[in-house]
Amino acid sequence: MIRRLLSGMLAAFLTVQLPSCAFSGNVETMLSPPRLTVEQENIYRALQAAVGSSVSLKYPKSGERLSAFTVEDLDGDGQDEAIVFYESSRSTEDENRLRLGLLAQEDGTWRAMAEYPTAGAEVERIDIEQLGTNSRKNLVIRYSVVDGANRTAEVLHYDDKALTRTLSLPYSRMSVTDLDGDGTRELLVLSGSTTSATASATVYALDEKGSYLQTSAQLPETVTEISSIGYGTVPALYGTGQIPAIFVDGSSGATTAQTVVLSYADSALTLVYTDSPDRFPNTSRPAGLLTADLNGDGEPEIPVQTVFYGYANAEDGSPLSMTNWYVCRGGVLMLEYSSYYAVQEGYVFLLPKRWERRVTAVPEDEEIVFYEYDPDTQKEDGSPVLRAPLLRLRTVTDPVQADNLQENGYLLIQKRGGSYYLANAESGSASLTLTQSELLFAMKYL
Repeated sequence: MIRRLLSGMLAAFLTVQLPSCAFSGNVETMLSPPRLTVEQENIYRALQAAVGSSVSLKYPKSGERLSAFTVEDLDGDGQDEAIVFYESSRSTEDENRLRLGLLAQEDGTWRAMAEYPTAGAEVERIDIEQLGTNSRKNLVIRYSVVDGANRTAEVLHYDDKALTRTLSLPYSRMSVTDLDGDGTRELLVLSGSTTSATASATVYALDEKGSYLQTSAQLPETVTEISSIGYGTVPALYGTGQIPAIFVDGSSGATTAQTVVLSYADSALTLVYTDSPDRFPNTSRPAGLLTADLNGDGEPEIPVQTVFYGYANAEDGSPLSMTNWYVCRGGVLMLEYSSYYAVQEGYVFLLPKRWERRVTAVPEDEEIVFYEYDPDTQKEDGSPVLRAPLLRLRTVTDPVQADNLQENGYLLIQKRGGSYYLANAESGSASLTLTQSELLFAMKYL
């Protein structure tokens, strides 16, 4: 009570002390682009001198390079070049207004070298990387139209005072990363199925002569969009040890997801795992459940939902879904954990092994309660006969409410962002009650 009173007095004091002008200013001022550096100002003036003063800078939406100006030595001659994204008022209504400007230094002065059309209306991301064993620097630029759809990627390289486009292709998701662990990077491009093409994964790498080595794998035709790309390891099919793997979560329409596991080695992309009718379980599940490395061992787990323990009628199911997490080994799925997955709250509670077929979960009054149940009997509707409660989990965003719960026996086990994760271990069966260390281990945050 005293803590809540002091918190309220402090909040009131701070409210009184805040000046009335603290939030003055308009949205345009708050969202204005960052002030240019002296070098960027010089580049900008050189650009305006070449294409006109009415230009609007465009900024990449993601990645490490978030400036409209990319300044780097692109050809290894010790002198920087500049890439600038902008919209030009000189474009007609039928033209794409987004342009890429190339500038270079001559006697210490920036000069515009060329202007290039782009493959989209928005810059999603720009990376500068080597691809494969070739030493040249490549500009990997991702574009989209205004609504973020119809994505197109281009790969360009700078040589002899000009940019050369070596690759241009549509994509759903892509990344530039070391796929096989050999110390060089490759370009991974994933595409969902369309009316004219099936879903696919393709890897591009450059050989020492500058030619692309390309390898592809077909994904299930039911994959219409790529939800996420993850990386980890799987056990080698032959011999011992782990090999790098690519985990692709794809969606089938708006409601269903599935996972495909790929491996890239010896310049070839191969399919390690995909669902098939003769396998059980398959990875088909509600959309939004993504593959994750729950225990941080580098071997990601794939979530698959089922009914909770104790429910006899699988078709009717339980009020809550139990999420089983599988690892991919030898081209098949093997159960690693069972859990309750609170997708909206962003946590996974791993069920202890000794709870298997002895504990179930139900929602009660804005919290999740885990009960011991009688494994030998069911109610007429197929639901379990509940015994003593073992654990209550609750997530709140109000700090005062979090304090109240702690004063009533709840343990604050984590605070992330504006959310408070609390638990109350009940004194049920001695063999099933969790210790505090077990509880802390069981909670995983995604």
